[in-house]
Amino acid sequence: MKSLVVGSVVAAVAMFFWGFLVWGVSPFPYQVLKPVADVPALQQALKATLPETGVYLFPHPSQGPEEELQKKVSEGAFGRVVFVREGATMGGATFGLGYLHNLVTALLLALLVRQAGGVTYGARLGTVVLAGLAGAIYSNLGKPIWYFDPWGAHVLDFAYDLSSYVVAGLVLAKLVKPEGR
Repeated sequence: MKSLVVGSVVAAVAMFFWGFLVWGVSPFPYQVLKPVADVPALQQALKATLPETGVYLFPHPSQGPEEELQKKVSEGAFGRVVFVREGATMGGATFGLGYLHNLVTALLLALLVRQAGGVTYGARLGTVVLAGLAGAIYSNLGKPIWYFDPWGAHVLDFAYDLSSYVVAGLVLAKLVKPEGR
C-alpha cells in the first residue's frame, strides 16, 4: 500500500512538472495553437453574442431541419466555441486542482500496475503506456473525426497526454510492484 501511495504522489509531481515544461517553458504548443489578431474585438463580439459561460455548437441541431443544417455545415463556418464569460486566472486553485487531477490519474494507473503490471520494469511501464495510448487516442483523436476540428491542436493534445502517461509510467514502474511481489 505504501508503494502505491508514494508512487502515485511522485508520479503526479513528475506529471505536474512535465506539464510546466511543455505548456510553460516550451514554445512548441504555441506554434500549433493559433493566435487571434484582434483579441479585444473578438472578446467583445463573444460577450455580445453568447449569453453565458458554456460550450456552443454552431449551427446547433435544434436550429432547423437536418437538410438545412447539413447545408450550413457544408457551406462553412461551423464549429464549437468554449466560452468563459467571467474570465479566469491561473492561480493557486487551478494548480491545486491540476495536481489533484494528476494524482487521481496516477493513483488509478498505480492500481493498474499493481493488478496487471508485469514482473519486470519494462512490463510495468508497458502497461501504463498502453493504457495511456488507448486513453490519449480515444479522448483526443475523435474530435477531428466527429466534429471536423483541425487536426493540429488534437495531435498536440494527444502527444502531450501520451507523454504524460509515459512520465507517470517511468515513475510507477519503478515504485509500484504487482500484487504479491
